[in-house]
Formats: sequence, C-alpha cells, structure tokens
Amino acid sequence: MHFELLSQFKNVTMFPGFLIPKQGSEAEMTNIRKETLAYDSLVLAGIGPKAELVLEQFLHGQEQKNPLIFRCEEVHIWDPYGSLTRSIISALIQYPTIHEIWILGKTGDREPAFSIMSKNLDKQTASTISYLISHLSGLSTECWFNVTSDESRNAWKTAHLLQNHPLLPRPITVKVALLDKQGNLAVQES
Repeated sequence: MHFELLSQFKNVTMFPGFLIPKQGSEAEMTNIRKETLAYDSLVLAGIGPKAELVLEQFLHGQEQKNPLIFRCEEVHIWDPYGSLTRSIISALIQYPTIHEIWILGKTGDREPAFSIMSKNLDKQTASTISYLISHLSGLSTECWFNVTSDESRNAWKTAHLLQNHPLLPRPITVKVALLDKQGNLAVQES
C-alpha cells in the first residue's frame, strides 16, 4: 500500500533501496529515463512501517518532484568512508542536478535497542567476528551489533557527518526532517 502511494509522486515503482521504472510504451519509458536522471534531491530514509510514514509525509509536503531515495536501517552513518557514504557521494557526482540531501527520521517513540548478534554463535566465531569488526571498521563490537532507536539523534549525526565530509561535492545542502508524535514535520538545515 505504501509503495503504491509513493509511486504517485513520480513514474517509478519503489522498493527498499531500488527504483524500478514502471512498464509502458517505448515513448513513455524514454520519458521516464529522462525524468529519472534529473534527480533534484537525495533522501536518506529508514526501513519499516514508521519510516514509510515519515517518507510519505515528507513527499507530500516538499517541492521535490524526483528524489533519489536511499534506505538504511538506522539513518545513521557511522563510517565516513564506508559503502553507504561512498554510494551517496557517488550519486551526487553522477547526478549533478542534486543540490540537497534530506535525512528523514521520527522524534519520540524510542524503541529499545536490539542486537543483530546471533545468540547461537559459538565462542570462537563470535571472537573472530568481534576481532574483525574492531580492526576493520574501527568500531566497538557493541556499537556495530546493537541497533539504536534514537532516530532524531542518528539523523543529526548523519547530517553533521555528510555536511562536513571532505569529499562531498559543493554546494550541497544537508537538511533534517523529523516527524513528531502529532504528525508535524519539522525541517532544519544542518
């Protein structure tokens, strides 16, 4: 249902992390390709029902007609040189019509953090994974394995990281849009 509603905003069908052109005549497909290449903003949104609500509210209230949408679990980039950051910077260079990055989140409704570490791992495998994470990512295993739920804090951390990233093409504006418990969308520039 949410994907159908979001599809009304442009001529693409949305799946988490992917934009796929709808089927149509060759002329329609050519026009869709031209529109798709003219992204006007990059939106970083979460995954799940609450994230869908925030994204819907954002798309209803904004002038962007063709955003490039990236999806990630926490809307939190920890690694300034990791794959998500690289993908964002690559998209900004590949699509020079993008001049804004939007980080979407929700205030309040903090859910308890949860761990993605399997309880069924044997000690040797857990030890090896912990070693690799701490030595390859520079993060503690607790930080890497535990998914936090403070979306507003994560959104601001990500906005700050991107705004100050040395490889971010200029001029790019980074903004945060947070949906509160009353359904109001607060927009702030980082």
